[in-house]
Amino acid sequence: RRHGADIHVIMTRAATEVISPLAVRWATQSNVDVEWDGDMSQLDGYDGLLVAPATRNTLAKHVNGVMDSPLSMAMAAAAGNGTPTMVVPSMHNDLFDDAVTQDLLDSVAARGAKVLVSESEEGRRKQPDPIRIVAEFTHFLNRTPNHRNVLVLLGGTESSIDDVRVITNRSSGQTGFAICDGLHRLGHEVTILAGRTSIEMDDSRFKIVYSPDVSSMKNCARDLIENDDIGIDAVISAAAISDHVVDEPYSGKVSS
Repeated sequence: RRHGADIHVIMTRAATEVISPLAVRWATQSNVDVEWDGDMSQLDGYDGLLVAPATRNTLAKHVNGVMDSPLSMAMAAAAGNGTPTMVVPSMHNDLFDDAVTQDLLDSVAARGAKVLVSESEEGRRKQPDPIRIVAEFTHFLNRTPNHRNVLVLLGGTESSIDDVRVITNRSSGQTGFAICDGLHRLGHEVTILAGRTSIEMDDSRFKIVYSPDVSSMKNCARDLIENDDIGIDAVISAAAISDHVVDEPYSGKVSS
């Protein structure tokens, strides 16, 4: 909703034991289906289907053609008409690591769905945080054959004075990273050339190359642009590239 999407919610009966449909309807400001009805709104033409969390029971029903709820019908219809679908499995590690579960996930992926799996935490495969789920889902929805490979330069740079001191700036890289996130959500592939940053960028969505030195950043940018394997289509420079470079840094440490 915060990104302008119209939402329709389908809850399983098991989900209603965790949170009430009334609370979900208030939070989403959308209709919530739990039982069958004559409108069959789960067959409406949606742009995408997100199943989060996707329990093993839900995955098994879908793979084996069981249709006993509005959700299972929505998943079958989406598979039939090619609606982009993403499932986010959530269960204990013992269940997730079972060969049957892996077969179910492979079957779901073979039918064209995207599977988003979180890292193991406290013995469970919990869901990734909502921001990550939405980012991956929108990337999946917006991805087209005409997507672009974009190189984004971000962060601060530094120039050595001697072997100890550098001239740098306080650029955090936050603006550039926000641009990367926006491009990813629009379905593009992003490569980051990062200088000195003060934000967390441990993000598997992007290929990240670090090069804080002014001269090396220039060389790295050229190498990435000319790399046919990456195929850069566009470059956005949000980096705070230093306008002062020490031509001949002192070898050792300049005396105080």
